[in-house]
Amino acid sequence: MSGSYVDGKVREALAAANGSRAVAQKILISMAAKDPQLLLAMAQPFLQAIAAAAIERVLRRARSTGPSRGAGNGALSREALARVLDRMGRDDDEPAASGGGDKGTTPRAPSPAAGPVKAAPPGASHEKSMLAIAKAFAAKKVR
Repeated sequence: MSGSYVDGKVREALAAANGSRAVAQKILISMAAKDPQLLLAMAQPFLQAIAAAAIERVLRRARSTGPSRGAGNGALSREALARVLDRMGRDDDEPAASGGGDKGTTPRAPSPAAGPVKAAPPGASHEKSMLAIAKAFAAKKVR
């Protein structure tokens, strides 16, 4: 279908609407609902994006109802979040602090009486934290 067919129908709609774009749009939509050739000709330039959006919608719906999603919203479980938070700000070679042997406890920050804490170079702890979060999400997707 050529663009001239669509252009002719657009001119028709504009003439019927006395130049009003809003009214012409409504008329053109009404025409396209009755004329499958016009609808296809108008949608042709956007067909790839329409198909991609339809596929994404179905995949998103399938992901949210899938059995492997836990809570269904993509959120980390409490345990996974605790592991990520435990790893934040630590060097990879630094062992995890044991919260008294309990598996579910999170380590506490050192008290001021423990002495000064060595500051990481600007941005280094943030970078390590982001890498830890990324690794946690990557590990979750692999499972």
